[in-house]
Amino acid sequence: MTNKFKIINDPVHGFIKIPHEILFDVIEHPYFQRLRRISQTGLLNLIFPGATHTRFHHALGAMHLMFTALETLRLKGTEISKEEEKSAMLAILLHDIGHGPFSHALENMLMEDWHHEKLSLLLMNDLNKELDGELTMAIEMFQGKYHRKFFNQLISSQLDVDRLDYLKRDSFYTGVSEGNVNTQRIISMMNVADDKLVIDAKGIYSIENFLTARMFMYWQVYYHKTSALAEHLLVKILDRAKTLVSEGKELKASDNLKYFLEKN
Repeated sequence: MTNKFKIINDPVHGFIKIPHEILFDVIEHPYFQRLRRISQTGLLNLIFPGATHTRFHHALGAMHLMFTALETLRLKGTEISKEEEKSAMLAILLHDIGHGPFSHALENMLMEDWHHEKLSLLLMNDLNKELDGELTMAIEMFQGKYHRKFFNQLISSQLDVDRLDYLKRDSFYTGVSEGNVNTQRIISMMNVADDKLVIDAKGIYSIENFLTARMFMYWQVYYHKTSALAEHLLVKILDRAKTLVSEGKELKASDNLKYFLEKN
């Protein structure tokens, strides 16, 4: 028997617990393991050499913050069942599973009219069949169809655990300290009112700092001119390759890349 209640040592958040066996099963699945090879920040490591972290890192970090947020809400009197906890953690763990190579850069180039969230949902539904419906509630939360709306807000909103992780993680790996938000302070200020996620009044300055940090990270990191230029060149190269293949030219490419060059 495999011990599935693992503890992972993360350089950003410290020890991350895996409190449900199903989380371990999903992490071990090839769909999730491929995230080890998907860069979290596209081509940013051309400018910030340390930014070689992956979507795998980020998904585990977001899962950890979800667990922390749910524990906080419980302490403040919000009833959350073990099934809801497990489903919310599964939803955030799988929120980026549809990302392709270089993350956002090639999203619309490899496949026409396919956003990574649409692909994530496709893979989640596929996994759900494999796991005998264990992901049904997680998929409802991911889509915002679950009746308790604050779960979807924790997964995807202006102040979700996804953003809290990627800002802190990207700040850590790029070395740009302006993005180093105090995730624990923000999470400790979270609450639920009328089934919506709210922030305690005394947490207003932490939220202001979070929004300012996000703005600085976009200015200094995500929209860096060299990164934008590199992504532009990559898209142009792939666009040219697709044009040549459509004209019947033979290009040297791996089988996986050929698949996307020959199809839309």
